[in-house]
Amino acid sequence: MKKSDIQNVSRRKFALLAGGGVAASAGIAGCIDGGEAVIDPDENTVVASMPAVWDMARQVAGDDEETLDTLDVVPVGRHGHDWEPEPATVEVIEEAAAFIYLRGFASWQDDAAEELEDNDETTVIEATEGIDFFDSPAEDDDEHFWMDPVYAKEGVDNIAEGLADVEPENEEVYMSNAGSFKDELEKIHEDMKDVVEHASLDTIIVATHDSFQWWYQQYDISVESPVGTSPDDQASPDEVEDIEEIMNDEGIEHVLYDVGEPAELAANLADETGADILPLSPLETQIDGTPELDVTDLEMEPDWGYREHFYEINIPTLKEALDSDVEIDTSY
Repeated sequence: MKKSDIQNVSRRKFALLAGGGVAASAGIAGCIDGGEAVIDPDENTVVASMPAVWDMARQVAGDDEETLDTLDVVPVGRHGHDWEPEPATVEVIEEAAAFIYLRGFASWQDDAAEELEDNDETTVIEATEGIDFFDSPAEDDDEHFWMDPVYAKEGVDNIAEGLADVEPENEEVYMSNAGSFKDELEKIHEDMKDVVEHASLDTIIVATHDSFQWWYQQYDISVESPVGTSPDDQASPDEVEDIEEIMNDEGIEHVLYDVGEPAELAANLADETGADILPLSPLETQIDGTPELDVTDLEMEPDWGYREHFYEINIPTLKEALDSDVEIDTSY
């Protein structure tokens, strides 16, 4: 089934894992329990393991009726970093043409990839192949490479090569689409540099899980967070006090939060310091509507990809939080 067949629902397709099994249909179903749509992947479907990977795959596959279809296995509204599928998920993925995953991001992805290696019908594509994770201030082997548009291009190349292996007859299409998307990623990279170069601050406060340290490596943005790199990490009172001290010492007036997570800590920290709250997106959650903490009248769409998450959320937020006076063309 191709994207054009489901425009009445969304360009994004999802799997619902419920009751120990997989709810599936011959096509997209309407909203059911949890508001999650349902699809049954087939030999023309590429299953992506989380939203950022799904968008890379979608951009490479394109909208041509003759190319592979794409599916994000993480349901709308669920955070790709802590979402855990039911065991039957791999059984569903085994029906797909390919499975794209991130090394070291979530144990279920690594386990599924290992299990699928013995399946001759499903090609396993590692989006992180050849990418060296760096030891960030938040964790060793920080895997959030896609937050750096430069390294994201390497992930796009890996996916394009993988799709070309699945469908050699469409290799030229996939490589061309990958090239176009990498051009867009390069523009995002240049815009990120412009924001930083025209900023009076170089530090941001993130009061939800820290997915943004690759910005430190690429753009010298210091990311301070009382929370670790997992959504399950908790901040201690001492860590929160340290953050408040940094804010006071450096004149930081904004607290940032991941739109896909509960933002109670961000709200409390803002109350304590008199700071304003701004959203960020690590491209780990797709949201239909407003985030849980709606402070900027942000209306998200469930089929938003890399461009939208950066130009609607991340770049405007960084521009304000870093006190940057550059004008950025956010059209796309």
